[in-house]
Amino acid sequence: MKKCPECGALVPDENRFCTTCGASLADAEIVTEETTTVEETAAEEAEEAPAPAPVSEEPKEEEAPIAASFAPQPPPSAYAPVAPVAPAPAESTSNSYEQTTAETASAAPGSAAGIEERNILVCVLLSLVTCGIYTFYWVYKLNEEINQLSGEQGTSGGLVILFDIISCGFYSWYWMYRMGERVDIMKNDKDGNSHVIYLILAICEIGIVSLCLMQDNINKQIKRA
Repeated sequence: MKKCPECGALVPDENRFCTTCGASLADAEIVTEETTTVEETAAEEAEEAPAPAPVSEEPKEEEAPIAASFAPQPPPSAYAPVAPVAPAPAESTSNSYEQTTAETASAAPGSAAGIEERNILVCVLLSLVTCGIYTFYWVYKLNEEINQLSGEQGTSGGLVILFDIISCGFYSWYWMYRMGERVDIMKNDKDGNSHVIYLILAICEIGIVSLCLMQDNINKQIKRA
């Protein structure tokens, strides 16, 4: 078989011209039967192959939930109801003022914790029996307790006794004066004159009376606390 170079038609070998277009077959290509069969089979398969299904432009059902997840959500309502808060019961102003006034009147500048009352008569007797030795201990305790009750940081009791011995008793005048000031602070008595009274008693060599007055004020302060 010959293949027409113009139209590609197959023509028997004995023909010199194409029976389809009339072109000369001098330069025609000789085609074997196997090639012809392959070409015919490929053409037939191409004709018999089903046409491809048209592509649908509609979105897949699986994409719908994904697209919905990115959709903007409506904001929560700004006018959501809020549970009312019950107001705390207000205390009476007058009662608070009276309580504060009473506490202020009864409170001392310092704390009375750890201080115990002493019997004044027993302290005087012990001072006489011990020839004044107990008096040093009594002065030490009075100094510490009055400092505590008045809230003042004065000279310690040990230094008071040491200065009194070194000065041959003259330091006790100054100490009596300072203790009188702190007793007035302890009693919240701004116009008190205890310091003057204690100083006069010390100068008159009856300073033990001043010690008794100090101890009496301490006992009263402990009862009041």
